[in-house]
Amino acid sequence: MLDQDNVIDVSVEPRQIPPMQGWQWIVSAFQLFKQSPTAWLGISGVFILAMIGISLLPIVGSLLSTLLGPVFLGGLMFAAQKQTRGETPLLVDLFAGFQQRFAELLKVGVLYLFGTMLVVLLMAGLLAGAAYLGWLTIDKTVDTFAQMGAIWPVMILVLAAFAIVYSTYFYAPTLVMLQGYSAGEAMKLSFLAFWRNWQPILVMSIIGGVLLLLAMLPMLLGLIIALPVALITSYVCYADVFETSTEHDL
Repeated sequence: MLDQDNVIDVSVEPRQIPPMQGWQWIVSAFQLFKQSPTAWLGISGVFILAMIGISLLPIVGSLLSTLLGPVFLGGLMFAAQKQTRGETPLLVDLFAGFQQRFAELLKVGVLYLFGTMLVVLLMAGLLAGAAYLGWLTIDKTVDTFAQMGAIWPVMILVLAAFAIVYSTYFYAPTLVMLQGYSAGEAMKLSFLAFWRNWQPILVMSIIGGVLLLLAMLPMLLGLIIALPVALITSYVCYADVFETSTEHDL
């Protein structure tokens, strides 16, 4: 359980990590997985099934999955931190966010949903403007690739807007769950830490993406290991940036 009586240090300064540390995050995550493979297979399996099941609900599925995603992620990070402190992660830890920091984690989901909706509205507005100016048409005789080339500035603006929104979310569930920040504070700090460390995050994402693709080749069997490692990597990344101790180093 988190000690809610502890004073929250809102002045924490995220560290700047060298770019190639992104690869080491994946290596460290794999080492954590090897220590408790059964537990992590259960935790990650239930997490993935829960998120898929929620997202498939009619009408409200995608909405609920966005709102509850941070709550489940908080539980995952709680389990990972337990392991780095010498305890065994348990399946019940996945639901720790519902018990300990539910309101603030839900707020993270609400704010992230609001941000993504703004990005969608921005995209719709820019595309409508492009159509009004004649850069984009629905005429099937017009080369689609030519149209896309004409509106590439719109796509860049949309991608940049989504990157900003995502950067506020990247560390937020973990900061809320493990350090007791409010949703707003956590998202501000996440934004700062993300852009301070965009290079190792990019390295981690590229290498992780390649490994996930390779894991899909043998009839998707490699995902049994790759997906839990990917989830644990989120904690290792957080710990390297925010925690002054090296308890996550193996």
